[in-house]
Amino acid sequence: MAEQRSQAAADDQDTSAWHLPFFGFNAKGMMDVEQQTRYANSFFDQIPGSIKKNMVVRVTAGTQSQLAYAKDWTSDMINDWVGFQKKQGVRFIYVVNGNDTPANQAAMIQRWMDAGASFDFIEMMNEYYLPKYAKGDLSKEEVKEVVTPEKYVNTILPAFWKELDRFNLPYYVIFAPSKPGHANADKISEHWNEVLSDALKNKYPDRQLNATIHLYLRGSSDLNAFDYDQIDQVRKDMPAGRHIAITEAGVIDPGQSLQQSGETAVAHYKNIIKHLRQGDYLLDQILYNAGKNNNTTALSPQTNGETSKGKVILQFIRNRLN
Repeated sequence: MAEQRSQAAADDQDTSAWHLPFFGFNAKGMMDVEQQTRYANSFFDQIPGSIKKNMVVRVTAGTQSQLAYAKDWTSDMINDWVGFQKKQGVRFIYVVNGNDTPANQAAMIQRWMDAGASFDFIEMMNEYYLPKYAKGDLSKEEVKEVVTPEKYVNTILPAFWKELDRFNLPYYVIFAPSKPGHANADKISEHWNEVLSDALKNKYPDRQLNATIHLYLRGSSDLNAFDYDQIDQVRKDMPAGRHIAITEAGVIDPGQSLQQSGETAVAHYKNIIKHLRQGDYLLDQILYNAGKNNNTTALSPQTNGETSKGKVILQFIRNRLN
């Protein structure tokens, strides 16, 4: 037992910044909303309030955020999520649907706020650096046009800011993760980030623009080889004093059990947090999924609530984020 306490103390010393970043989850916002929020309430009820006030939910999700329009969000859905936020006292992130019009997205944010929601920041779209956007692959429902980094910073962002500035919320713009071992993809990511960095420093120096980036571990064997230093590089590529939100992180390894997925994710998050600062964000891959064979989710109807991964993440939250 003494040995375990000593190891725990050593772990705490090695990860002295555990409490600094905001931590949370990606929600599949429109999926089984009544059930998802009910499970989420039970899950968050187990988290001390001192921790919970610094937790966050990316409520409008990732890829789904580029597919969801006002007509898809019923008042009951929004009210269920707002009720969850009010009960638990957690933070929300809104992801803009770049396939919608700026005016419609402004109206959507206002609709959430009128229902009582509050948002920490507005995330300017999701994963626009991916090849499907560069190619304008219209076979993908979430893709409506070709998106280049130049178009993103020179045309898309200014058009949305004209409508969204009135909310006076921080903006987080997309940075691309490194792709070691994939030379062409890595080159695309480097170019994307160069354009974004130049825009933050030179085109929009007076705007308080922050960075969002997604960090997925492709198999547990990659844990030791993962490029965590890229977080520091993104920070160097921005003006001083800006923040980083890792709005999606997790493990992509279909061969792992839910328990293993949770344990590997926690190891991944511990490494990430060493590179984060107070006011940064780190979000687990997924809060809820209804699929039978999904090993990434913390909550599922297949387990009537918490999955074994969810239990591991909950322990991590209780023990390491306090």
